[in-house]
Amino acid sequence: MIFLVFSLLSLSCTKSKAPVADDPESVQRKQSSTEALVAAAQDLPGGKARFSAVVGNMDLSGETVVRICNWTFNPGAGTVAATYWDWNTADEKGKTLFNAHTCTFEGISKTANPYTPAGWMLPAGQYFGRTGVYTYNATTGILSIAWDAPWAGVTESWNVSNPDAFSAKVSLRSSNYGLTHGRGYGSNASWSTFKTIAQVPRVLYRGFRIAVWSKNGTTIYIDTIGAGAWKADKLNLSPFTASANGNTLHALLPSSDDVCNDGCTTSRNGIIYHLASNNNGRSMVYNHFCACLPTNDEFPTYNRNLHPYAFQQIIDDNGNMRGFVGIEQQDEPGSAGYQYQLKEYFQ
Repeated sequence: MIFLVFSLLSLSCTKSKAPVADDPESVQRKQSSTEALVAAAQDLPGGKARFSAVVGNMDLSGETVVRICNWTFNPGAGTVAATYWDWNTADEKGKTLFNAHTCTFEGISKTANPYTPAGWMLPAGQYFGRTGVYTYNATTGILSIAWDAPWAGVTESWNVSNPDAFSAKVSLRSSNYGLTHGRGYGSNASWSTFKTIAQVPRVLYRGFRIAVWSKNGTTIYIDTIGAGAWKADKLNLSPFTASANGNTLHALLPSSDDVCNDGCTTSRNGIIYHLASNNNGRSMVYNHFCACLPTNDEFPTYNRNLHPYAFQQIIDDNGNMRGFVGIEQQDEPGSAGYQYQLKEYFQ
């Protein structure tokens, strides 16, 4: 497995479990129990009704968990409905073939196949729903959520801010079920508002990441600028070009000297990137791999130790795309090593 190279902090890993999804038959079932809390009318968090966020347990003491979630708030009732996609080191979900396009680099053309973290769009239906009640203090900007059964007793708290009049940002304050990190963005745009590959702004997106990985499944590492801190990151789509069939943006870009030094089969330089979509919603797939990994017969395609991400578009009130939230899950079933990331980009 090829891992990104970061400054390292290490510790032995002991397993703990965050709340898990229920069985597929109950995915669509809404829970109405408020048990210890009574729902009451609330302001919308930051004035926005719909949010996409990434959350996870990204520390050195327990099971690594990453999730993408979509929240829809009902201010009149003081309730929230959520959809979650979940990946973790216990399940080792691996990757799944997503779609195909013709890829041409260095004058060589082949059919390339981006991969999605298994469960993100494919195979279909691998998500779960939750409902809960919330309170929002517009003065302090604190959002508190208490989830219903089967997560009864599970709570989390978020800071809410407004980068501008057309969007809101949430940052995790605390939870009582193992979440250590979380960030997301919201607006009043409908969930059916999205950008196709042709409409995605090819600009520089600045943001942050936090990564946790292990080469042997026992000693784990965390990529931070300080204990548990998010690290500045960027995604520059300016040099990307569109595939002929319109479902992918791709690029072969130079790599830094500290990566792409292991597992190479050729002396090629650089990293190949793919940002793919079905062009029917906000959900996207992002991949990258070192150009030296494919054999000469395979290049420019590759399907082994690549980095698969699940991305969700950030759309503001005006229907403009402002960035992405996303997760990486590089964790094949039965593998010793893994890498998980949370990412957020906003411009």
